[in-house]
Amino acid sequence: MKFDDRKKVRNVAGENIVIMQSANTVDMTKVVALNESAMLVHERLTGKEFTVDDVVRVLTDEYEVDEATARRDAEALVASMRNEGLIID
Repeated sequence: MKFDDRKKVRNVAGENIVIMQSANTVDMTKVVALNESAMLVHERLTGKEFTVDDVVRVLTDEYEVDEATARRDAEALVASMRNEGLIID
């Protein structure tokens, strides 16, 4: 899987957000905010093919969290980002 490179993260008023865009239009009704850990994963893995294991590694490298907790969080994060269209297979 990888991040959809058509979806760009922008910092607006201190919030990292993705405004959904397709072809030549922008849908301002669909905005996704990224929290600190989601932004970290996005920054580290954008432009690369990655797996849930890679997301786990990013989380355990950055935060003092055990692997089981990081895996649970990584699976939830990937599912959420996939559901929002930020990750493609």
